[in-house]
Amino acid sequence: MLSIKDKGSSPAPLVVSERQAAAMTGLGYRTLQAMRLSGNGPAFVQLSKRRVGYSVAELERWISERSVQSTAEVTVRAQREGS
Repeated sequence: MLSIKDKGSSPAPLVVSERQAAAMTGLGYRTLQAMRLSGNGPAFVQLSKRRVGYSVAELERWISERSVQSTAEVTVRAQREGS
């Protein structure tokens, strides 16, 4: 995988595997696959014909945009998205 080299520390990955992305998000890798097919999951990187990865920055952005303060926010968001 690609990485950025920081002085004195381990390389931080730019792209993680499907299973690593699943662990980072708390979702199953099969759930990520289904979300990828339906188009409602985080953006992915097509690394080769048969291999995908996920940008760490994109995963962080995707998670951040789903953060809410209350269940009421989830209801309002669902109503907006359903319209």
